[in-house]
Amino acid sequence: MAFDRTTALAPIVALPLDDPHLCRAARDIALLSSGLIAGADAPLLALAVPSDGWDDGTPIMLWDQRLSVCETRGRTVCETPMFAPALDALCLAADALFERLHAWGWSHADTHKLCVVTDGTGVALIPDLPSEGPGWLIDMAGPGGHMPLLPLADDGVWSLIAAAAETASVH
Repeated sequence: MAFDRTTALAPIVALPLDDPHLCRAARDIALLSSGLIAGADAPLLALAVPSDGWDDGTPIMLWDQRLSVCETRGRTVCETPMFAPALDALCLAADALFERLHAWGWSHADTHKLCVVTDGTGVALIPDLPSEGPGWLIDMAGPGGHMPLLPLADDGVWSLIAAAAETASVH
């Protein structure tokens, strides 16, 4: 099923984004991801919501500075004992976020195609599975492709991608 920008994010606008459980889950995701991002030398991380929502068993996807998916880095983070406590806590935060979305009756909560993208500062909810390459990132960072739960860094990669996507959609 292709991402439908016109209907995918409409229901989340009505969600209470000031809900303390949602805010805590989003802050936890950003904080825990910041350490994993730094440890993997990656600018962006996508996390399955819920954490077991992707078929391949790996709950995260990392991109490098060229905006290519780094399967090796993601696998290393998942298999390195040093990262295990942070990864476990990150999965718990993703599951807590999913529980809030499900409790609110958000229609996309049961599709198992949800993820959040984070730069370690902010968190964007995306009702679509991530894919390799910069095309998906550009599409999702553009207008209507994501719902910010926490503001992403103004000087980060996501903001640069969002600016490029907005410029591309204007022309």
